[in-house]
Amino acid sequence: MATDFELALFEQQLAEVLELPVAHRWTLERDKSVPLGVFLTLHPRSHPADTYKARLRWTDLFKPPSLKFIDIDTGSETNPSAWPKCFGFRPSSLDACLPWTAEGHALHPEWTTSAANSFPKVDAPLQFALLHLQNSLDNTYSGRGP
Repeated sequence: MATDFELALFEQQLAEVLELPVAHRWTLERDKSVPLGVFLTLHPRSHPADTYKARLRWTDLFKPPSLKFIDIDTGSETNPSAWPKCFGFRPSSLDACLPWTAEGHALHPEWTTSAANSFPKVDAPLQFALLHLQNSLDNTYSGRGP
């Protein structure tokens, strides 16, 4: 359960991330089914017609969020073709094996104690996740999942 502090910080960060220079490329909306969640529609810089809808959910704002890609047309979270092919993203497994995701930490519990792969202590967890997600699409994108 999110604390009042986490909820207030999350709301503040929602307003702040919309002021980021890259935010003009996004559609950001609250995930009303959880207190600390958003949907982000975005695209790689190199392929603006390839749009993706990501869902980020936190159970604790200071730990890695869950990342899933949602089929834009159907709302399904089990469609591998809704996933971009990027470093660490595993469309056929419907997860991302990255240190900033909850799924990555579930696959690699040793990351919790690894200095190189632990989730960093950041002041703006929402901004951190959104910028890492956009960076993945802008720098390692190689098409749509199978």
